[in-house]
Amino acid sequence: MVAIFAALVCLIGWGTPVWGQEAGGVGGVQSIGYTSSYSKSSSHILIGEATGRTIWTLGAEYTHLLYIRSHYRLDYEGSLMPLFEETDPTLTGTVFTYGGQNFYSSQKPVRLVAITHVPVGSVLTPGGTYAPLYATTGRQDSYAAAVSPLGVRISAMPRWRVQPGFAIDMGFVLSARNIPVDDADKFNFMFGFGPGVQLYTSPQASLRMEYMYRHVSNGSLGDVNPGIDQGIFRLTISRRW
Repeated sequence: MVAIFAALVCLIGWGTPVWGQEAGGVGGVQSIGYTSSYSKSSSHILIGEATGRTIWTLGAEYTHLLYIRSHYRLDYEGSLMPLFEETDPTLTGTVFTYGGQNFYSSQKPVRLVAITHVPVGSVLTPGGTYAPLYATTGRQDSYAAAVSPLGVRISAMPRWRVQPGFAIDMGFVLSARNIPVDDADKFNFMFGFGPGVQLYTSPQASLRMEYMYRHVSNGSLGDVNPGIDQGIFRLTISRRW
């Protein structure tokens, strides 16, 4: 990630101010953009316990200049994600091995907080010995929508073509069923923060790439609250004025 960032800086020219002295620096006063985020998996980073989740989002973003000085600018940032897709690991049954063959039993899939790769029990084989019993797993998709109405972004060097920044976003997720597991809740809080870099191809257009920490949990509104921690990649293409 650092190497890619360094290469982009060299190609575009970190030390090259461009396009005059607009009211909001390079990028104007406000913007509307398309934004998408992706994380292949989840793990315990800070407070979340649900592992193995894949989440992909697609939506729109609005920003508005709040404050600017020669070396930095502060923007309001809000986003709406009508597509929030979460893929959860499920328990689908058990398996044991006897005589070189695998013997499976199946069940209705149940979403898990975490997958275990150690035996979940033992079974008496036809030969009178006990064999370790392992869980078999699958994947199940859940669909939701998310909104982050509260967010801010601070960017350095607001009159330059390449602007490093840091964002903080807060909002919530509404789903058709409980996530990330059956005993959780359909309403979840969401917050994220992390660094990124914004590249301007013109005063009216930009591409932003970020790597952020994001947490989703129900705040103990459900019977259980495992929570999801993820490192996400976020890409945003904006039109500015």
